[in-house]
Amino acid sequence: MFYLFEDFGLDTDRRELYRGASPMPVEPKVFDLLEYVIRNRDRVVSKDDLIAAVWNGRIVSESALTTCINAARNALGDNGETQRLIKTLPRKGIRFVGSVREKAGRPAVVPTDPLRPSLAFPNKLTVAVLPFTNMSGDPEQEYFSDGITEDIITDLSKVSTLNVLSRNTTFTFKGKAVEIGQIAQRLGVSYVIEGSVRKAGGRVRITAQLIDASKDSHIWGERYDRDLNDIFALQDEIAQTIVAALKIRLLPEDREAIESRSTKDPKAYQLYLLARFYHLQFHPRPIRIALNFCRRALEVDPDYARAWALAAICEAFLYIMGASESPGLAAAEKALSQDSTLAEAYAAKGFALCELKESTLAIAAHEESLRLAPDSYDVRTCFGHTHMMLGNYDAAIEHYERAAQLLEADYFCLTMSAVCHLALDHHEECASTTRRAMARIEREIALRPDNQDALAHGAGALGYLGEMERAKEWAMRALVIEPDDNMQGNFNLACALALSDEPEQALNQLEKYAEKMPPQRLDWIKRDPDLASLRGHPRYKALIARAELRYSTFLAEKGAPTKRDLS
Repeated sequence: MFYLFEDFGLDTDRRELYRGASPMPVEPKVFDLLEYVIRNRDRVVSKDDLIAAVWNGRIVSESALTTCINAARNALGDNGETQRLIKTLPRKGIRFVGSVREKAGRPAVVPTDPLRPSLAFPNKLTVAVLPFTNMSGDPEQEYFSDGITEDIITDLSKVSTLNVLSRNTTFTFKGKAVEIGQIAQRLGVSYVIEGSVRKAGGRVRITAQLIDASKDSHIWGERYDRDLNDIFALQDEIAQTIVAALKIRLLPEDREAIESRSTKDPKAYQLYLLARFYHLQFHPRPIRIALNFCRRALEVDPDYARAWALAAICEAFLYIMGASESPGLAAAEKALSQDSTLAEAYAAKGFALCELKESTLAIAAHEESLRLAPDSYDVRTCFGHTHMMLGNYDAAIEHYERAAQLLEADYFCLTMSAVCHLALDHHEECASTTRRAMARIEREIALRPDNQDALAHGAGALGYLGEMERAKEWAMRALVIEPDDNMQGNFNLACALALSDEPEQALNQLEKYAEKMPPQRLDWIKRDPDLASLRGHPRYKALIARAELRYSTFLAEKGAPTKRDLS
């Protein structure tokens, strides 16, 4: 049977999902779930129905079920906000609400729904750009090879007749020895691009080759040696040569889009790549470093929109850590004044507006960021934070889980997802998510034993899982590494020690945090489920009373928080 809906097709005989003529990679359980809800689209299917049909009645955690549903939605370009195709009915289940046509055999081309703008074309070629290898002999140059890869992906994505897999998909193969044919089959692509980057002094060497995945044959390859100041022209040349090798006619608007860049200054570009490298290490110190690199890039090119957007995200997260006086609104609006299509700028704007208690405007900005880039780690992380702050824990979990899928090294979003499960009294799901976060935290600490943030998050995770002695050891290590200069570390440690049944030490850390925290953080201290065991303690009550007095004084002196006050 072949089910047709919008510009998708689900082939139950071949067990393949198509968009246009292109197969889309989905996990077997995700395919089974899609088939089941489409076949039973005339009714609401319950959690028990899904477990019986997809997992053959085995015991499945709520988190695993939610993750599978989210993966099905993501495959269809759906999300928990719009619920365009898979709708959730609270306390009942889910239902497939798309218009479906059935065919006994697979059509040659999956037709596009005439009532909806096409998101894919049957004649599009599918391409995967694998992470270019850093050949500089210096691990610190990894940021540059990653940045070149990402920008080649971005350039090729601007070609209207190409379907290029996202960075988040192809970077899962970074550093792994895999065969091109296996990658192509797993990702459902026709062509694969791979290469290497060597940067030394003022010179850069880039090698690239294009491979026909179906035949495992080499189509084109080239080596470029250029001055670093020619990096933009080189990227344009590589993208246009690949397009020519694929025998695609480059439309004038495609060529113009490829050659359009957020900056023309190579020095600003390198500084931005360094900022992008550091900002994905979720910890106050590297985020401050990322912000510093953004500011240096903006000194070189004050109109660099992408640098403004990244600076806004860094400011937003440093703000909630108590390490910045600005929530990033001004930087986000500056980015959007330069480029109104930057998803990360809308994400940062939504984050800042949430901190300014402008929840309706915040959600609108986040929804625009999600429309522009549903597979952006920053978009999902920022939206998750806003939903958590607003008490929309189910929605926050969805975005945090998707962010964790997009960045394999992330542990922050998984720990936040666990906190949301705890707030909902989903204890089984909280434990499962905490164990997943713990696995990533252990990998991070093996690489960077001095990461105080990872140790603090890990101490909290261990405390929740009942490993008290180990939790206390990790908390002690975190305190020794950064005893004073880390407000967010104080808060994380307070949570960890509270979960480890160490109320006095937890309150010591919470008091340090409360002394310097932004007044707006008071509401979260009152609600954070990690701190539930402290709420009856006299010191906790006194701490809250002092914080409330500070907040009242703040409001009296400045008035209610406004964009002008805090941006």
